[in-house]
Amino acid sequence: MLSRIFWIGIAGIALVGGMIVQGDRGIFSWGDDADHQRSVAHRIESRVDAAIDRSFDKMQVVGSNGEEIDVPAETKRALASAVAELVRSEADLAVTRIGDEDEGTVRAAEARRTQARAEVDRLKAEIERLENAPARDSDAITAEVRQQIRDEVRAEIRDAVRN
Repeated sequence: MLSRIFWIGIAGIALVGGMIVQGDRGIFSWGDDADHQRSVAHRIESRVDAAIDRSFDKMQVVGSNGEEIDVPAETKRALASAVAELVRSEADLAVTRIGDEDEGTVRAAEARRTQARAEVDRLKAEIERLENAPARDSDAITAEVRQQIRDEVRAEIRDAVRN
């Protein structure tokens, strides 16, 4: 009998200890649970947002040829938010088509989707422009180097002919 009481006491101490370790508000809550849930939700959202922001800086953008494209972090964030808005607008449009919504609501949802798709396409075009920029720059540099070589060869030939 004494061993049962001992083990029940150990279990009770473990429960109370677990409540103390896990809860930041103490063992017994006299406050509003809604406030606690809001603060927990806010902390979770802020941690997720911080993790997402850090991931944009590390995210690599690869072009159609398999080479990495140097894209500014702001453009990456803008593309991610534009894609998120496109997904939201597609979902809203699907919900309005399924529901018994009037024609004006459906047209408004279609307009939002069209605007979101246009923003995604604009950002994709900007990234493609960044992808093609090094090729154009390298072509210009190559042409400039060739011209310099030609000028130097001509100058050397002139010097050789004079001597």
